[in-house]
Amino acid sequence: MKLILTFITTLLAPLALLHAASAHDSHIVIASEAGAKLDSDVTKGGGTDDTALIQGILDRAPELGSLKLVVDGPILVKGLKVHSNTTIECLTSDCGFFLADHVDEPIIRNADPSLTERKNHNIAFLGGTYNGNGAKQAHDVPGRGWVTGFALFGVEQVTFRDVTITNATTFALLMTNWQRAVFENIDLDNHTEPKRPHQDGLHLCGPGRFLSMRNIRGVTGDDFIALNADDGHVDWNQAEEFVRNDGFGPYASFGPITDVDIDGVQMDGAENAIRILSRQSRVDRVSIRNVQGHFSKYGFFLQPHWRSGGDFGRITFENIDMRPLKPDYGPLPFVFFLAGHFEQLTLRNIHSQMPVDSRPVIWVQPHGAIDVLSVEGMQIYQKDPHSAKAPVIQVDGQVDLLAVRDVTLYRAKEVPIDGALIRTDPDKTKLKNYLRVGTSQTKPNPTNYGNVPLDSRGWPGAQASLEIIPKINRLHLSNITVNRLKSVLQHDIGDIGQLQLDSVMTSDVPNPISVGGDAKIGEISSTKKSEK
Repeated sequence: MKLILTFITTLLAPLALLHAASAHDSHIVIASEAGAKLDSDVTKGGGTDDTALIQGILDRAPELGSLKLVVDGPILVKGLKVHSNTTIECLTSDCGFFLADHVDEPIIRNADPSLTERKNHNIAFLGGTYNGNGAKQAHDVPGRGWVTGFALFGVEQVTFRDVTITNATTFALLMTNWQRAVFENIDLDNHTEPKRPHQDGLHLCGPGRFLSMRNIRGVTGDDFIALNADDGHVDWNQAEEFVRNDGFGPYASFGPITDVDIDGVQMDGAENAIRILSRQSRVDRVSIRNVQGHFSKYGFFLQPHWRSGGDFGRITFENIDMRPLKPDYGPLPFVFFLAGHFEQLTLRNIHSQMPVDSRPVIWVQPHGAIDVLSVEGMQIYQKDPHSAKAPVIQVDGQVDLLAVRDVTLYRAKEVPIDGALIRTDPDKTKLKNYLRVGTSQTKPNPTNYGNVPLDSRGWPGAQASLEIIPKINRLHLSNITVNRLKSVLQHDIGDIGQLQLDSVMTSDVPNPISVGGDAKIGEISSTKKSEK
């Protein structure tokens, strides 16, 4: 009995110390002691509106210099703003905030949003659940922008740890103009019913530097993570000036994103995995590792958001095992979709396990221009006959050096002999339909390209981009083992300057190198080639 009492006393000691500290330290406020009713529910809502009380507490931060609000229960609010040097700590996942009906505001926003300055700093969210009650909010408000879970514009040194963000109307979090941001042990559940568009998880636009993400889990109705230097809220106008619009609100900025480290992403059926966009602003020094789970539509989407341009430096993906849930979901299924200019893109240890349809794993778009594309380790295991036709790597654009090594492709006997490891393909029908090139209906769009196709992903250069002839200056294949393909390389259009084959083993591959039409290969050399 004495041992049990000792254990209970030890367990309650931190809370007791917290209460004792709050009695003497005005910098620490416990919600219940300050008068919060705590009669809401982070899942269902309801209860007393405590917005005025909680906001009054948070507004003490500038005068005190620092503030910690301890939330020891569920609180109904109509949107809150946080100042610099503020920590909100929720004791358990049943504690936190539920956004009241028809507020049409973020749950949390920073107190001093700015396009050009980072006016708020040292903000932390520790533990708890933030429920945006998305089914009862507007998607966006003219003049204010999209209704998101968190809206942080112009912030430095931001921490999210052990936080659940659920049911935001659009993005769970929108953050622009940031520096030194940390996200650890984050649960995302962002797919309200009825479904709304743009239900991203963590959506960060530029400028931004020094980002660390660890153990991000859950499901979203759109992109799970988006790192978008330039998004749809910025474009070239008719005078060819690169300018922003108020699509995401008056404080949503754009600019370069650099020094990003993401390690540990687990998705439970998110529509899309990770999107990285650059139209004009640079994205550089990005490392993304250990991503696994299921997605419904697209995998990894790196491009200028349906424009020419794109400025990508060094980007690395490593240890990727993503599996599509539905066959041919969406008009253009893929795993890696690459467009724009890349200096160096490395894809290391990529798994394609039991694909359910015929989708490329890596697809270089016609307006893709890559200096170095290095595929270092790829394991493909196929049993579904529907996965036979598509190439593993499809090149429709320009690559100076494409190095593919340590690839194992295994096909069960029920998969027909078809497809290729690498292909250049003259057929652009799917892309043309996807871009909706040639749509006759137009609508005026004064902030962008004048009259653009209605509901179109296309742009004035879209048609011309589809006419780009693929070119690979140097293609190096090494340590390749494949079976039941029509070809290792199916080269049907464009030029390959130099092809080097080292240690390529094939089984049931009738034509390892296929060259058709006007396609050309300048020089072919090989070593240690074997075939059964």
